[in-house]
Amino acid sequence: MTPSGDAAPERLTDDLIVRFLGGLWRLNRTLKQGVEPLLAERYQLDLRRYFVLQAIARGHAYPKVLAEALGLPPSLLSRYLEQLTKAGLVGREIDRTDSRRIHLTLTDSGHEVLAGINRAVKSSTSERLSQLDSGQLLALLGAIEALAPAAPGGPSSSSHSQEPA
Repeated sequence: MTPSGDAAPERLTDDLIVRFLGGLWRLNRTLKQGVEPLLAERYQLDLRRYFVLQAIARGHAYPKVLAEALGLPPSLLSRYLEQLTKAGLVGREIDRTDSRRIHLTLTDSGHEVLAGINRAVKSSTSERLSQLDSGQLLALLGAIEALAPAAPGGPSSSSHSQEPA
């Protein structure tokens, strides 16, 4: 759909769609190849677990809410949380107001690791994104957010300003 609600324009040819999907695939692979080795080597984590830590830090303190925000099946999230807890990065406590719920927090070590990962991710992705001027970057972010709206509090939904950092 276009912003006016019309059906997809006829100008969307098979070649353009393949070019679009291929570009997304290449960009995803390039960004992951820059970040994942750093995360694995320095922190023994991957991007999925990084996003779990990030979401907890942003206040998604309950497994059900966290699973919804990240679009993860609860069983997979449970495994991630178990690994992150054993690594000393996430704390689990019985909720003070509802003993049936588990409240998640980052430990001091979790905060330190997340800060380090954020620096590594910023360094790695800044190289790529610095190739765009601020108008191009805002247009790209707008297009991504229009095509793949984030769940509230998910990986790409944060309080963001109109100006890139």
